[in-house]
Amino acid sequence: MIFEEKKYEEQEYEGLVNLLLQCENIDEELQHARRYTLRSNPKMFFFLFRAVATLKEIAKHSNEDSQISGLQNLDDKLNELELRLSENTNIIPADLPDSILYDKNLSSNYLADHSTIIFKQDDWRSFQNYIEEKAQSIPKDLELPFLAWCEKMLKLNFERHMKVCKNPTSCPQNQGYDRRIQYISRLIGDITPPQTAPIFQVTVDTPPKLSDKIQWLGTQKELAELFIRLRAKGWITDFEPETIKDCFTNSNSIQQYLKPGEYTEDLGGTFEQVLTVEYAPKFHGILPNPKRN
Repeated sequence: MIFEEKKYEEQEYEGLVNLLLQCENIDEELQHARRYTLRSNPKMFFFLFRAVATLKEIAKHSNEDSQISGLQNLDDKLNELELRLSENTNIIPADLPDSILYDKNLSSNYLADHSTIIFKQDDWRSFQNYIEEKAQSIPKDLELPFLAWCEKMLKLNFERHMKVCKNPTSCPQNQGYDRRIQYISRLIGDITPPQTAPIFQVTVDTPPKLSDKIQWLGTQKELAELFIRLRAKGWITDFEPETIKDCFTNSNSIQQYLKPGEYTEDLGGTFEQVLTVEYAPKFHGILPNPKRN
């Protein structure tokens, strides 16, 4: 095996990358490294990514380095190695402070396939607070790159989980990932500078549009119950109250009714403001989606 059970110095990683480029089974080598070397050298994959980036830069300008001059299609090999690195770790390299990239709470808990990804009120608040505190602890110009990195990390680990998930349409971890991704996306949207909208001229005789919203003929509680049960039965993956408000009439306070409360297996939450003793459910007869199993 290429990797030894020792702590490597940063300058040794380019040599390790060169050895990986020439080995027959990169995945086997990286899996061995995760099992044995990573424990004593937790920054190993970061340094491997950096070494690959350095060799890519060298390859662009010169092929005179004796260690890499004999390799054919070097750029393709480096890209392939970068892909193998991504598939064998839950880390995505980024131009961010080490305090973020080396933060185990981020890489191994809040952005990864961890048990707390399943929605529970306390875990959800802890996730939100941690992300916001991290964003506030770095320079303002790094806030957007940080949130974009969080989104990529969540999507990467979500895709990994989906490959082994046995019940993808009703898996609580899938719902947890989806909720976290939507939350990060909303934060990104909040700090992304608005684009200047093109100016359109409207002719005088153009009649005003009434409403593009779907006309909901029930109560807000009934609308909330409908979406709660559609998700629970596997017909939709998740929803955002603001999206419902944008699409339906009679939904001005829908976010209040869709506060989930304590996590439950059947509905994902108790939803005390909808499923009260006085409320008569209207959509409890929705059948499960047969394709979700």
